[in-house]
Amino acid sequence: MLTELWPQHRPARFWQEGIVLLVIMPWLLFPTLFVPGTVVALLLTIALWLWPWVVERRPLAATPFNAALLVWGLAVVAGTLVTADPDLTLPKVTGLVIGLTTWRYLGTVVKEPGQLRWGVVAFLALGVGFVLIGIIDGEWRVKVPVLEALLSKFQPRLFPLPGFPEAGVQTNQLAGTILFYLPVLVSALVGWRPERLRGVCLAGLLLLTGAISALLILTQSRSGWIGGTAGLAALFVLWALVLPRSPKKRAIWVGLALLVIGGVGILWQIGPERLQSVWEEPPRETVLGQLTTINFRKEVWLWALSGIEDFPLTGTGLGTFRRVVQRLYPIAVSPTYDIAHAHNIFLQVALDLGLAGLISYLAILSVAVCIGWRVAKEHVQLRPLALGLLAGLIGLHVYGLTDALAPGSKPGLVFWLILGLLTAMERMAVGSGREKSFTVDLSDD
Repeated sequence: MLTELWPQHRPARFWQEGIVLLVIMPWLLFPTLFVPGTVVALLLTIALWLWPWVVERRPLAATPFNAALLVWGLAVVAGTLVTADPDLTLPKVTGLVIGLTTWRYLGTVVKEPGQLRWGVVAFLALGVGFVLIGIIDGEWRVKVPVLEALLSKFQPRLFPLPGFPEAGVQTNQLAGTILFYLPVLVSALVGWRPERLRGVCLAGLLLLTGAISALLILTQSRSGWIGGTAGLAALFVLWALVLPRSPKKRAIWVGLALLVIGGVGILWQIGPERLQSVWEEPPRETVLGQLTTINFRKEVWLWALSGIEDFPLTGTGLGTFRRVVQRLYPIAVSPTYDIAHAHNIFLQVALDLGLAGLISYLAILSVAVCIGWRVAKEHVQLRPLALGLLAGLIGLHVYGLTDALAPGSKPGLVFWLILGLLTAMERMAVGSGREKSFTVDLSDD
């Protein structure tokens, strides 16, 4: 059994460290609200990392992510030391610290099915929290005319919250957060069949999936819509690849083929010349609202590439590009306008942490895909969760081609939680290969 595979494991550690993590999390997500609390939280974080080494004489558990995360950590240190704007860097650093600590906790402490279920509950609860914050503190503006009637029911900033932008939470950021969750819910509908209250669970999942899909539409984030479509398409491709021959597998392939044919038909109708003209001279009025933000993104991308060229080793400093671009480059944007980030996750990582940081980030994503796919292939009970998490990462990074959840951002904590869940599932998968009686059923009590 698992107690034989990890004889040094004590179940109490799961709860002890979990409680400490919950206590320190708010202080590191909002580091400027009460600085003494943030200092205490950082000290507790150091204790969580050092306790196994100093007291229990155990190094950090070996995981497939360790090498990539070591380079990532060094890049974070470099991107912090070179900053010229510590007020911008501080919340990004503490956000990455709590993210890495969450990964370490899930990846090294979670070793039993019951603990994994609590990890999934934390993943879902965090998503609910971020979505609620986006709804009550969101900057709900009309971008797409056909949605104006529905959006009139959303009041901007119902309850302004401390620690968030004065104008409110960007609905593009809310859309990016939703992309973590939509494929997981759809994947559960495809492959999760609980032993108890099956009808109630599936009906609840269907309702929740519909609600979060509607919210994604209402964000009016065109990047979010594209990312959501890509994430769901990737999810069904992954399911079709992993399933054995069956009617379900054939139905998925047929559905995907119809979607591809439909997509090709739409592009054929639009034509390459019209697509090129939209890219070069984006129209102001379309069914999807103004597309002139394409020009804004092209301008930001140009100077982001210049910033990477000028600061290839360390980047411009973690979280500082929004000011550096105004200081150093003749960007055609008002000096009072906050561009927030590079509107491309890969450019943003390179700007924050240099090329070494970008390489380590790509390595982290590659490892996540490999271990998630391995778990999905070998363990039927974990398959819906593993494929949903992988599809969420794919959808997020398609969205990230034209927008970004920047490293250290508050919603970025979900990214590290996903890596922690994948690490935990991979460790359990290795153990089950040696222990025939091992099973996982996320529906158990």
